[in-house]
Amino acid sequence: MASAPIVYIVHGDDELAITRFVADLEARLGDPGTIALNTTRLDGNTYNLNELIRVSSAMPFLSKRRLVVLENFVSRLKDKADQEAFTAVLGNIPPSTALALVERKPLLDAKERRKRKDKDHWLEKWAKEAGERAFLKEFTALKGPQLATWIQEQTRKAGGEISNKAAGLLAHLVDDNPRQAEQEIHKLLAYVNYRRPIDDDDVQNLTTDSSQGDIFAMVDALSARDGRQALQMLHRLLEEDDPGMLFGMIVRQFRLLILAREILDEHGPPANFAKLMGVHQFVADKTARQASQFSLPVLEAVYHRLLEMDEALKTSQMEGDIALDTLVASFTTQI
Repeated sequence: MASAPIVYIVHGDDELAITRFVADLEARLGDPGTIALNTTRLDGNTYNLNELIRVSSAMPFLSKRRLVVLENFVSRLKDKADQEAFTAVLGNIPPSTALALVERKPLLDAKERRKRKDKDHWLEKWAKEAGERAFLKEFTALKGPQLATWIQEQTRKAGGEISNKAAGLLAHLVDDNPRQAEQEIHKLLAYVNYRRPIDDDDVQNLTTDSSQGDIFAMVDALSARDGRQALQMLHRLLEEDDPGMLFGMIVRQFRLLILAREILDEHGPPANFAKLMGVHQFVADKTARQASQFSLPVLEAVYHRLLEMDEALKTSQMEGDIALDTLVASFTTQI
């Protein structure tokens, strides 16, 4: 029988899955009464190697193993010498300790991997060389249809049901956030009292719309040349989001509008419109409706203006909130 790994390296952007994985490691320690005594958490910003060696070498109390969790530490290990010193410590962790190395983002994102000749992060290389001593896993956040499927599975596990359309709408409204989706599932099941499937009206009535939902409302106001309403929606969004992040969301929406307008001009409203767009059916329906309010030349002109403003923001020629106010004001008078 193979022995359990000693070093667990988990990373990625699925915060909920990572949290559950670490909780499962804790649960494996045995008696709930001794879990706290056998668990040590270290902050990657403040720990040092001597501390890591000390807590990892301590013997477990009334348990076969103890758990040490070190979070978000990689950014401090930029030099090769520091990396080698760190992996040398990993090679000497005793089997009586399970060391969980947690990064709540990918060790390398897709863009970095494409650029590198060597596709592995230094920690991934060590894990592969360590063999059975190490466990390595990236938890990638579910998005779009994958998250909608996950929502249906979690709803069934919780003892209820949710329709396909409602699951897709919920995934969209929580902005592809599994933790928020899980909270909403329990709220919605309580609302229907577990007696019937959750439908899209339930989700629409109970789930607070995310920023992206308000982006739709703002674009609706822009298409109607309702400057007052568009500015109201913009300022509501600015209360919740950084101007740079919000600007990126607006750019993305107009990119989708151009794609939708091109599809509609070429095919009319095809049956597989959502698939061609690569978005939820709910998003596809709303985007198609909005795209029908604009001509392709107007959308392309708007998008070109957005790119010009994006350059001005990146070169600090314009403040983010001022740029967005100017954007709305110019669109509602020129569209």
